[in-house]
Amino acid sequence: MSERATQPQQLNGEVTDEHMRLDTPTVDDVERDSADDDAVFAAIPRKASFEHRRVISNARRKLFGRGKPAQIGRYRIQRRLGVGGMGEVYLAHDDDLGRQVAIKRVLGSSANERDQERLRREARALARLSHANVVQVYEVGEHEQRTFVAMEFVDGETVSVWLAEQPRPWRAVLERFLAAGRGLAAAHEAGLVHRDFKPDNVLLSADGSVRVADFGLALAGEERRPFLDDGAGRELSADMRLSVTGAIRGTIRYMPLEQLLGEQVDARSDQFAFCVALYEALWNAPPFSVASSSARLRDLGRGIPTPPSHRGRARPPVGLWRIIRRGLSKDPEARWPDMGALLEALDGVTRRRRRLAWFGSATAAVAVTVGALVLTREPAVDPCAAVERELEGTWDNERRTALERGLASLGGGDVEAGHAVESRERVLAGLDRWASSWVGEREQVCRESAELRVDPELSRLQSACLTRQRQQVQDLVELLLAPGSSAGGLAAAVEAVAELPAAAACEDELALLGVKPPPLAIADEVEVLRREVVRAQELRLLGRVDEGLTLAEQTERAAGELGYGPLVAEALGELAKAEIVGGSLVRGTERMQEAIDEAERNHHDYLAADLWTELALRSLSELDDAEAGAAQLRRAEVANDRVEASARAQARLAFARGQLSELRGDVVGAELAYRAAIAQAEEDEASAPELPSYQSNLARLVSTRDLTEAIALSRSAVQAANRAYGPQHPQTATLLYDLAVTLRRSDPDNEEVVELLEQAAQIWTQTHGRPHRDLAKAELLLGKLALQRHDLDAAESHARALASIQAQILPRGHRDHGDTAHLLATVYGIRGDNEMALAQARIALAAWEPNYGPNNLGVLRLRSQIATLLLALGRLDDADEELDALLPRAHGSPEFVAACLQSTELALRRGQTKLADAELAQLDELEPKALGGHDLSYALLRALIAHRRGELQPVMLTRLQQARSSTPFTPEQIETWIEHLDIDVAERAALGLSLVDADISAGASTH
Repeated sequence: MSERATQPQQLNGEVTDEHMRLDTPTVDDVERDSADDDAVFAAIPRKASFEHRRVISNARRKLFGRGKPAQIGRYRIQRRLGVGGMGEVYLAHDDDLGRQVAIKRVLGSSANERDQERLRREARALARLSHANVVQVYEVGEHEQRTFVAMEFVDGETVSVWLAEQPRPWRAVLERFLAAGRGLAAAHEAGLVHRDFKPDNVLLSADGSVRVADFGLALAGEERRPFLDDGAGRELSADMRLSVTGAIRGTIRYMPLEQLLGEQVDARSDQFAFCVALYEALWNAPPFSVASSSARLRDLGRGIPTPPSHRGRARPPVGLWRIIRRGLSKDPEARWPDMGALLEALDGVTRRRRRLAWFGSATAAVAVTVGALVLTREPAVDPCAAVERELEGTWDNERRTALERGLASLGGGDVEAGHAVESRERVLAGLDRWASSWVGEREQVCRESAELRVDPELSRLQSACLTRQRQQVQDLVELLLAPGSSAGGLAAAVEAVAELPAAAACEDELALLGVKPPPLAIADEVEVLRREVVRAQELRLLGRVDEGLTLAEQTERAAGELGYGPLVAEALGELAKAEIVGGSLVRGTERMQEAIDEAERNHHDYLAADLWTELALRSLSELDDAEAGAAQLRRAEVANDRVEASARAQARLAFARGQLSELRGDVVGAELAYRAAIAQAEEDEASAPELPSYQSNLARLVSTRDLTEAIALSRSAVQAANRAYGPQHPQTATLLYDLAVTLRRSDPDNEEVVELLEQAAQIWTQTHGRPHRDLAKAELLLGKLALQRHDLDAAESHARALASIQAQILPRGHRDHGDTAHLLATVYGIRGDNEMALAQARIALAAWEPNYGPNNLGVLRLRSQIATLLLALGRLDDADEELDALLPRAHGSPEFVAACLQSTELALRRGQTKLADAELAQLDELEPKALGGHDLSYALLRALIAHRRGELQPVMLTRLQQARSSTPFTPEQIETWIEHLDIDVAERAALGLSLVDADISAGASTH
């Protein structure tokens, strides 16, 4: 530990630690007196300070190896640690007990009898106090008519230094302040008031223990006078870490108003200082102005601390702010009754967090909660001991048994869905975990309310929130027990249970805080309709879209008639989500904007923040509308900042930022945002359902530069989905599909690709019984697999099933309609039905180009396919027009080769051999592998042009024969193309094309 690091410990006021300069003896002075140690000390004037004489003694011993060390009492002084406004502190060694101690000695400027007596009172009181979190006093005595105190030496650092070293997690900060608070509480019980609590006076030893130091201001009954008044207006230092030596002593930054004005000071003043210090440690800002003394007094006089901001920091629970806010009250009577009550409330936050962290063990969680609360002063009849009974009829043994039987009947008929068994177990376990956490939270709210430890309005809101949660679970269980459910409903039940709000959300968010309550005359109707809104949400989450949409519409109308704005906003918000899920994306987003307007009009801030985020994600991920999405995301960020967004909400915002960056072409920004979303989600249990999606999106993004990392990320996403949903769940199927796509880019022949695609398709087909996006994806990939098997009838069947699903779930003009048309165009093209193939290809182009842009590689390939079909139909002018649009955009892309070959063919068919030669010359320098599968086309056209110009060479014929032997085209396709090129019998013979070899391997690709 450096000397500088230990200087601030165990001192009052500022540390200066300056040695004497003007009258320090020289080396010659010391050498002249070296003959006798006693003579040396006798020669030093007694008026010289103790520090002066200590410096001389040390210098002599260092120079000459002998001398009498400076001592205070029996303690051998080693060095001065520092000096403040009241005393100086030395590091000393107690030779009798073999330990280091800190010696505090009154300075000469404060050597009046009043100060001496004051220090003796402090020391005697502290000596009686023995506590693990308070610096121990060993002895009080006199030395050279000055009082000294020998106390425990703490080798470590102060909390202020610890906080400045790096950002600290809120749990670590709170843990250290709780320990320091226990030290303060012990001092208060011993009749001591610290009067100068601050991070500089809290010491962290090397072994991690926490001790409060410097009770040098612990006075009782002395004369008081104001230090500042409202008219002072005196400018203070930027951090206001000042100490004073009058009757008002302490560090102004942490003083309550009564201490600054010289009024009665007691343990509640220490509580105020403790809360100021804890606020600054958690949120890195002062709760009251530090600009000037007048500004400080004005803020303290108003008694309204600045609410903490969480931008860019790890968010401490809102419950901490509410507890600290009470300790910062202007009126001491409004603060916590004592430090014990404050510490118990603060520790209650961590207890609730710990319960949620491991609430999978329901019995243990409840037992710990109850055990901890036994320490409180309970009444003879505990009204909070039986809160678990409130779950009777919602989630008790009877309901659990009934649901277990009911879920066992779900599975989709004779062939049970692969995920059914595991999904049933996940639903039951999820409800068990919810019940455990709800009981713990409900008991805590009950106790805080009974002991008047929270504001009554906050207690009412928390209780109402927990009641709504209980009703939500009750409705969910009833829906799951209702007849007519399917395997798809069981899969959705896993998601619905995962989406249940955590019981702690009632403490952290209090979504209705600040919302004007409904008039008493309609309060009951409002609660009934709120429950209907939640029921509509559950129906939507369970996949019962039509029922949920109908109920949402009915509830929205009823809420409008009732006229209570916050409820209208809630009903509109659910209606918007139901319409989007039902396929009305445009109408749903319009409804969502209406809901946001109504929410903001009624200060329903949590709802507005959630809807802004939802709207931005829809615009960015489904509509590809960067302009609208950017504006909505900005509003979402502002709204979430206003309500202190949860970790899950922050992760969703980061993901939306990634989506926006990707739409704008900012790949680096998108990657950083996706990684931020993943980091947030990995630290938050509530984000488990979204984590796989975040990982999969990042995998897709990085696959353009690092397929190895992309595959690893995709596998991690599958593993996260397995944990959240189970290996046979439809959400997991989506991640299997994404992994297959990534693997295929790395190795198209990888057998795992087909296995993964078939597994995903099987899960989706078993799960969904109505039009659904997953079913559409399954039909598309099954159609592609059928093409790979050359099963054109199956491929067409899947394409038409895909078209039927898309017609029901997608708006007109959606880009995915192009997938169906392209699949059909490929099927028709292979069959040789070029007119039908061309019609479908143009439909696909109309869907893709406006959404992907004219330079998109898929769009370019589609235009190349259209040009090929036009050439096959003999529509040369149309083909020429298509190629004019294609060639400038294709330059530098993989489609440039195909475009050049098509232009060459067009010129040949028009009899323009010279132009054809010029077009093909652009590819002459390319290696065969660089032709991208077009080697036969190039070889045949190059040999044909050379023959017609009398320049045919044997090497050209050799290359043509080699290309024919390895082509995937069927003999029929090659023969058709030869006819289109109008190659006569003599040319066939010259090129070796008089007969198409029967052993040319068959294929399914079009020319």
